[in-house]
Amino acid sequence: MTGVMPETLVIGLMSGTSADGIDAAVLQTDGQHFEGVNCYGSFAYRAETRAGIWKAVTDAAQHMRDDAARLHLDRLIAEDHANAVSGLIKESGLSPSLIGFHGQTIYHNPSGADGHPLGRTTIQLGDAALLARRCGIPVVHDVRRADMMAGGQGAPLAPVFHAAMLARLGVALPAVMVNIGGVANLTWVDGSGSLIGFDTGPGNALMDDYMRLYCDANFDKDGALAANGWADHRLVEHWLGLAYFAEGWPKSLDRQAFSHCLDDKSLLAKNPADAMASLALLTADSIGAAIDRLPQPPSSILIAGGGRHNRCVLAHLRDRFGRTLLEADLSEAKPQFLPDMLEAELMAFLAARHVAGLPTSFPETTGCHHPVCGGVLVAPG
Repeated sequence: MTGVMPETLVIGLMSGTSADGIDAAVLQTDGQHFEGVNCYGSFAYRAETRAGIWKAVTDAAQHMRDDAARLHLDRLIAEDHANAVSGLIKESGLSPSLIGFHGQTIYHNPSGADGHPLGRTTIQLGDAALLARRCGIPVVHDVRRADMMAGGQGAPLAPVFHAAMLARLGVALPAVMVNIGGVANLTWVDGSGSLIGFDTGPGNALMDDYMRLYCDANFDKDGALAANGWADHRLVEHWLGLAYFAEGWPKSLDRQAFSHCLDDKSLLAKNPADAMASLALLTADSIGAAIDRLPQPPSSILIAGGGRHNRCVLAHLRDRFGRTLLEADLSEAKPQFLPDMLEAELMAFLAARHVAGLPTSFPETTGCHHPVCGGVLVAPG
């Protein structure tokens, strides 16, 4: 395969740090331009896969030392992704000719400065060769490693697609696309051709972890619990004084980077509603503070990712940015914008860019020494 033509259908697969399952979406793309084809879906992980992922996240170093456990979980993740591909193809009748496979992140350390035994690396699990064989479709995977080898942080990789999406939507510039996953990240586009992209801080991770630890639930649906609580503004200001928030960009985070906040005595003394309200405010205020530091105030702000469904987080952002924050109903006025599938579409876009030999990351977004074409292509043979 030497290039991707505009009419090529590419399926993108993304499993975020929530590890709840797989988002799959099909784009018609050449890696520069794209058309949505209204083909997408979410597919849950099997219980065994999900349990294995959380065990690996808890102690990534031990997981990587245990060859049998590592290979077994790689196989489980690939099988679940293959089931997602076959389910989407069966439902749609489409025939994608390429797959973009992110894999399941269990560890991301762009600096290696904390003395962790795994050092400076990023780890995404999943057997890409098995996925290619099961689906009979070439797979592009391992999209972060080349960037790190070129001095970059391996994240965020979304800016090049965010920029293409903002151009397609035709929103007023400068514009910001915010994706709230386990970690929140943003892309700033001013129309000059340059990009800014970085992780702003925690997204859903702290809220989800608190719900699992203390509320016997995987997440706070629609932010309902947080909406019934009172946020501790002094505690949030204390958290916002952490070193990461003062750092310049480019910068990126591991999902666990702020997990120590859950051990804060002030948080543990609160009832669940007030604790969740405080964590929701941390997510919103760290996003807001990041936007405030951009070169110009944005004319448009779009929100994507699972965190957009948290009405408490969105209410804080709406209070802060008012009419600049474009409401979720943009997806109705602009059907090509699927905010819940943005990262799956990103993987389709990056796979096409890899095959076309186009860069997937840039010095302004990851800190790499030069633009990097990331990814590894695996044939289904």
